[in-house]
Amino acid sequence: ASNYTLTSTSKKRTAVVVGATSGIGEACAHRLAEQGYTVIAVGRNKPGRGDEIVSTLESKSKTVPSGSEHESNTATLPKHEFRSLDAFSLKDVKIVAEEIAKDHEVIDALIMTQGMATTQGFTPTEEGNDEKLTLHYWSRITMTLFLLPSLRRSTMAGGSVVLSVLSGGVHGPYQNYKADPELRINYGIKNVADYAGFYTDLGLDYMALRDSNSGVNFVHASPGFVNTNWGQEFGVLIKCFVRMMQPLGRKASDCAEFMLGPTVFASDYSDALPTKSGNRDEEGGVWIIGEDGQSKDLTSLHSTEASKFVW
Repeated sequence: ASNYTLTSTSKKRTAVVVGATSGIGEACAHRLAEQGYTVIAVGRNKPGRGDEIVSTLESKSKTVPSGSEHESNTATLPKHEFRSLDAFSLKDVKIVAEEIAKDHEVIDALIMTQGMATTQGFTPTEEGNDEKLTLHYWSRITMTLFLLPSLRRSTMAGGSVVLSVLSGGVHGPYQNYKADPELRINYGIKNVADYAGFYTDLGLDYMALRDSNSGVNFVHASPGFVNTNWGQEFGVLIKCFVRMMQPLGRKASDCAEFMLGPTVFASDYSDALPTKSGNRDEEGGVWIIGEDGQSKDLTSLHSTEASKFVW
């Protein structure tokens, strides 16, 4: 999937992984630990989960091949962390992000994979936002905004990376973004998927084009069909079908390699990220990549005007 071997990086690196308790997020956290990164794993908590996650990450860090700077002095092994988060609450997202930024002046990568798969209609959180859109878009933008000061201080050769793993290059445009900007009227399965993906493109693009973020790479990726516990919120019949199909999906560890290799690791090694393609009003902006790390297109409605309107 990539040419970046399981070795410790030569410099101290820190990555925040939201959704690190299972699936693609967990696999990304493991791969980053193998590469020598300090991982701040963020996700839902339950008794013993935090200690278990940190212990697993520590075991991954100890697989560093001989000859690395860590081998002779275990005290320099990364000190991984677990931060509990209710991603349905934007207030909680803000608090956790601020705490991480306070404790970590420099962050080199932010990977976000939190999400859910349901056929439910508009389901408000305690703050009044839709649950699915909160996980897929609002919580991710909020986390990014509050961690940007730390991301700007990264010394990675190619710049720090914000990676939102959702539907880059797969979703369609959300046609009613002006008439129904919060999806209160036209809520439906397709509109929800297009809304989250379209808004992610626009939101990350808006941040990417700010001069203050010139040293940060913003990436929206689609993981493809992956063999995880995705779809556990579905009803019984749909869930059974998904579980039958899951063995045909890509392993989460392979998916993590395709997500991280062309983005985080490429930037760390001063290699070029995938070539940007698609409909662009301005040079630069967000990267869109597919399940194999390949460049994908923006939607036909993507524009600077739409980005400013959504923001």
